[in-house]
Amino acid sequence: MRRCVVHALLALAATLTLGGCADLLASQQRCDYLNDRVAMCFGDDFGDIACDGVSDRDLETVIGALDRSGCAFVREAVPLDGDLTAATCRLFGEGCLTSFQPPPAHRPNPLPVVLVNGIDVSPAFRYSDRILDTMRVEGGHDVHLAILTPYETPARRARILWDRVQEIVADTGAPRVHLICHSLGGLDCRYLVSPGGLHHEVEASHTDIVSRVASITTFSTAHRGTRAADVSLGLLPDYAQIEGVNALATYLGDWFTERELEEDVHLRESIAALSLAQASAFNVDVPDADGVYYQSFAGFSRPFGAAPDGFDARVAEACAADGEDGMRYFHGVHDYMATSLIPSGDIVGRPEVEDGPEIPNDGLVAIESARWGRFRGCVPADHMEQLGQRDIPDVNVRTGFDVARFYAEIAAELGELVP
Repeated sequence: MRRCVVHALLALAATLTLGGCADLLASQQRCDYLNDRVAMCFGDDFGDIACDGVSDRDLETVIGALDRSGCAFVREAVPLDGDLTAATCRLFGEGCLTSFQPPPAHRPNPLPVVLVNGIDVSPAFRYSDRILDTMRVEGGHDVHLAILTPYETPARRARILWDRVQEIVADTGAPRVHLICHSLGGLDCRYLVSPGGLHHEVEASHTDIVSRVASITTFSTAHRGTRAADVSLGLLPDYAQIEGVNALATYLGDWFTERELEEDVHLRESIAALSLAQASAFNVDVPDADGVYYQSFAGFSRPFGAAPDGFDARVAEACAADGEDGMRYFHGVHDYMATSLIPSGDIVGRPEVEDGPEIPNDGLVAIESARWGRFRGCVPADHMEQLGQRDIPDVNVRTGFDVARFYAEIAAELGELVP
């Protein structure tokens, strides 16, 4: 597997001159030295690089770059899911898969489709340009973004979403919109239209708000909370623990200074909205609105794509959909979970009872927590790849899943389900 590292490094090192101790090493010594350097960056889990077929000059080029730039150079070549085959595909076009999903049919939805972001708007948690392009060009859909303030509560974010919906309706002349909402965005969307939600805080009536929203599709929303939020709150009892706050913000994909936290970002409140207790209360206080179609999807993934015995059966049970195949996007091979999500995925996946089965999840949200309205099943993608996360090939090199085609398909289906 480490051979993929070599290919990725070669692409990045091609313009660098030779250097370091590379000139003094014989071929086998170069290979051993490279293995040692890569082991320092990735550990010993990947096995040894097979240097057969890699020229001495190429090995020298890579080693020279490593001597200059260290592990930072190696990591530049590898996507955030740690899948080295993905790096080779992205940089060389080798090891890529063709999607098992057919190209999107050009079936334009008659209403605008609005993509709503989750808790974070950093590059790691944004909808990719390719998702937007595929939906617009191939699917023919009128797609808009609703970029809501990061690290705020659903009640505050729903105000911004309402302003955005009104703007889109005014600009397009459409009577209403479809909302596709990722992660925390799903709670924002539900709060927007609920009889217990936003209309109590703005001038618009509940009838006015509901009349502008045809459907809400949630994707890996923690409708029943996530243990990752509870653990985070336990580790961060107050703002005084800035080191802990910064560590959490970095893990979630963004950075904050102490001043920003004190003056602007309601970090604890936004995370608390995803806690088990507050999610339960939210579901009581924020019921669904009549006249709005609700549906949901979940994601699942595994560290290094390795599934323990019995795991696939538990996934299939959790993904059982309402009236259709909940595993239609899964062809038997698991997605590599983003390395930054593995710790939280372990927390979310821990059995509820000692020696119990692992709980399938996407690194942040358990499948069962993502169910709301008509549950449509699962996709083999972690919480970040569900947005077309950067540095990931267009088609997942393990699963053959194309997230951009998925969004285009959902938008087309909504046009038929809720005309």
